[in-house]
Amino acid sequence: MDHASSLERAAYTTLHLLRELESSSAEVSAIATGAGAGGGGVGSDEAKAGNILPSLDGPEEGANSAVMEKSRFLTKLAPRIRRLEADAARCLVGRLESLLAKVRRLAEDSGAVGDARDGRSSDGEEARSSEDLLLMIGHCLRGLALLGRGADAESAFARVAVMPVVRARLSMGRLDEGGSRGECAGLFFLLDDIANTVRSMYGPILRSSEGMFAMDFVNNYCDDDDVIDDALSSSPTPVEVDLVTCGVWVPVATALTADPGVKMAVFSPGIANVLQANYGALDTFLSELAANLLAAPTGTKEEKKKGTAEPGDFSHLYYRPEIGAKAIARAQARVYGHPATVDYYKRWNLPIYYQLRFAEFTKRLDKALELVRNEGWQANVFTGVKGDAERIRESPGFELPLFLELYDTLSSMWRSNVFLRPLTHRFLRGAVQLVGRVLTFVKEGLDGEIKFGGNDSTDVEKSSEDSDAGAPAETIVAVPSYFWNERVEDVAAVAWELTILDTCMSHDYLEAVASTVCPPDRESQRSTHSSASELDEIRLLASEVLAESSGGISPLVSHSWNTLIVNSLASSCCTPLAAVKGVAATYRMTNRPPPTQASPFVATVLRPLAEFDAAYASRTPPQIGDGWKRQVVSSVSDKYASAVEELIATVKRTEEALKSRKTRRMMAGGMSDGEKVKLQLYLDHQEFRSNVEKLGVDPLSVSGLVKLGNLTHEAEGLFAKQNK
Repeated sequence: MDHASSLERAAYTTLHLLRELESSSAEVSAIATGAGAGGGGVGSDEAKAGNILPSLDGPEEGANSAVMEKSRFLTKLAPRIRRLEADAARCLVGRLESLLAKVRRLAEDSGAVGDARDGRSSDGEEARSSEDLLLMIGHCLRGLALLGRGADAESAFARVAVMPVVRARLSMGRLDEGGSRGECAGLFFLLDDIANTVRSMYGPILRSSEGMFAMDFVNNYCDDDDVIDDALSSSPTPVEVDLVTCGVWVPVATALTADPGVKMAVFSPGIANVLQANYGALDTFLSELAANLLAAPTGTKEEKKKGTAEPGDFSHLYYRPEIGAKAIARAQARVYGHPATVDYYKRWNLPIYYQLRFAEFTKRLDKALELVRNEGWQANVFTGVKGDAERIRESPGFELPLFLELYDTLSSMWRSNVFLRPLTHRFLRGAVQLVGRVLTFVKEGLDGEIKFGGNDSTDVEKSSEDSDAGAPAETIVAVPSYFWNERVEDVAAVAWELTILDTCMSHDYLEAVASTVCPPDRESQRSTHSSASELDEIRLLASEVLAESSGGISPLVSHSWNTLIVNSLASSCCTPLAAVKGVAATYRMTNRPPPTQASPFVATVLRPLAEFDAAYASRTPPQIGDGWKRQVVSSVSDKYASAVEELIATVKRTEEALKSRKTRRMMAGGMSDGEKVKLQLYLDHQEFRSNVEKLGVDPLSVSGLVKLGNLTHEAEGLFAKQNK
């Protein structure tokens, strides 16, 4: 103990002499500068000519003589002072190494699993020995810090204390423990073992060093979240001796890269799952390093209260720093800010990892698209977990298997066993590319560039890749080729899936991404080493990127409903209108009674629209509304009105021809054949108008329907006369 304290006092003495030497040199320089600036003295001219200091050239008179004499004396002692500095530093380092070796032996001999300082054995001398060792180590650390040799203290701690622990545990056998060769299944437990062992052996030393050199007495014990976040986000403040960073983390990082085999297995395994697991294990170890090493052991305070001091034992008076949350946050910030940490992150070949992962995503999606192309939209292409499919069907509500596969693929990018935070921008770009791939496939189908099905035979035998191993061949049912944009059911179903995708990209999926990249809880935020403002900015950027990726969905949905569905339903509804021409033939020269109800074909005109509306009313996109129905009704009404107009013109020409020939009218109920036709057209119009109203479309907003009413208005009197 006396030796260690004497070395610290020697460091103080050496520091005092060094400062005196520096101060004296500064004073001499100031005097020399003043003398050189003086005007024309003989002494100053000689000093300029000889370029030598006046204090060393001869005796000085006045107030500067004492300074010059002191400077001359210290200049002669300068080599001895420098040698004293080197000897003191060497002795302190040597003493520190021997003390650290004693701590290690003491922990090994006692089989320590707790702190060497706070542990209580049956032998009280062992506890006092630990306290004495800690005091002596403190003397050495302070002495080296006084001499500006903190790096020597850190190097000695890394070399004597930490490296033996690392070398004893780091091996290929330990890396692969619990898994196959090359999987590094034991990396997490190996790192955890190293951290626990270092804490159990040298935890009191680490806490004592942190308390001496990095203590902030104002905020160190503050547990306020905002204060801790400020400590994490602020630039790390350098300290004289940083054992956590340079004494523990740097040797661990060096050991991982020194052995080529270990380096290759950890940083470049060539397998995406292994690399992700390795990165996760090391990232967890690094993010929790300061907390693991500096956390006080449980039960310490209670033991202090229960402990009784023996005669001559003053250990209860020793200073024991209590490291608070902010002190741990500052230590962690220094770990992240160290150049060794920057170099450590550069060793990960993360772009290759992303390429491997993205190849998996695209292969999964391309296979699904190919199967849909062969078998149609209902093809079972989902390859994920069954429970995930049910969850996706419930929320966000996808129904088609392709979109289940797409959303499950997008979600898998942000799972804990896939996502790596430094690749956030790449994963966001990958999500945009996958969505764009599906949108391109849909657009090509809507434009009629993709034909589904197309197999010629009824049953096609598809050989399995494992046919040589005796695996049975897969039998697929052939599907006749067709363009799916001609099927309104397919178009409506896909448009609804696109609507859900558009919504979830800005809500459900964004929330999943944000909760992974920007965790809501404080502990996770600290582990990512990001402040609250940085996390909010990341969330905003992610929302903008995802919103941009879904920007092409709305035009596809609008085109699907307002063009394809409208045109297809209008064409189907117009087919029965060919029967309008037959109305005249029904009554011409047949002597039939006047009509009392609408023609049978009228009920079938809007039937395709009514059936489709009933089936897809709950899956109509909100932005589409009822405008598409109005378009269909308007198109059908225009053609209906044109057919009626043409028929009425034909009837009028026929009646005029009969009048010119003075042919007697055939009367049946007092109506001519032309009047019967007009009455039938009027009844048909009323039925058609009623069907339009049932669809929720205002007849007055449809120009064709208004025209149709004007054309048949003449027969309204005939209808009233008949019903009298």
